[in-house]
Amino acid sequence: MPNTTSREQLLFFGDAEGAHVHAFPAAFGTASRALDVVSPGVYEGLRTFGRTRFFGLRTHLARLRESAAGFKTELAYDEEALVRTLAAAAREATQAFDAEARLRLDITADTAAALGIESNILIAASAYHGVPARIREEGARVRTAPGLRRPDPAVKSSDFIPLREAWICAHGDPEAYEHVMLSGDRMILEGTQSNLVLVRDGELYHAPRGVLPGVTVRAVIDLARAAGVVVHDRFVPVEEVSSFDEAFMTTSVRSVVPVQWIDECRFEAPGPVTRRLSSLYDELTASDAVEASDRESPRY
Repeated sequence: MPNTTSREQLLFFGDAEGAHVHAFPAAFGTASRALDVVSPGVYEGLRTFGRTRFFGLRTHLARLRESAAGFKTELAYDEEALVRTLAAAAREATQAFDAEARLRLDITADTAAALGIESNILIAASAYHGVPARIREEGARVRTAPGLRRPDPAVKSSDFIPLREAWICAHGDPEAYEHVMLSGDRMILEGTQSNLVLVRDGELYHAPRGVLPGVTVRAVIDLARAAGVVVHDRFVPVEEVSSFDEAFMTTSVRSVVPVQWIDECRFEAPGPVTRRLSSLYDELTASDAVEASDRESPRY
């Protein structure tokens, strides 16, 4: 089977010396897909700012430690080696792509022997060109995903990824930008790759528990409160979604994404609150994104 390192896809593994590019089978198509064959573990998704800087890296690393501690089997790794790997991978990937990079950082339960790698620190890198202009200007179409939930919302486990993909393949809407999961009693939880925030009368609503503790949504909620916006940590029944004025998603890669539709409910997109918080978040990432070696200094 031929191997590849395409212009906009790179796979790295890490050790004490830093990042090493590793060719992956071309049949996978993307570096992230190549990780489907390795033992499961925990992961984080990030993007670069200014090619070599990261926003929220300190918080991402803390969540990674918590996920590793809560994983079903013991996950051991050298965090300093991981950070050196991440920094080197970001430099090499953005230079190769001549663009910002999206990085999936995995810590696996065993070495990635299925790919010929004797390390459990893996990074799948792809070129990042931002959210499509149509989505930024008009908002995304989102569908609910009844019956799909994370096994443990406190652990960002890679074995959720095939569950997510299988559900979307069998039941999802191919036109949807994202799918939103519901609790057993049909409360809005989170997207399969995002957190979801609803807006009514200028106030925010976000699920208080049962969702992954998102790095970006935490920062956005902090910004909202600092700006005097009321934030409700409260569940919203899916049947009440139509009573809201705006909705937006947050992700560490895509930042703040306006939502135009959730199922058949339409919102102003981007609405005034979404635009304001998106602008504040962009200002924060511009000032708070740092090199990996300076990860302890910023707010997040």
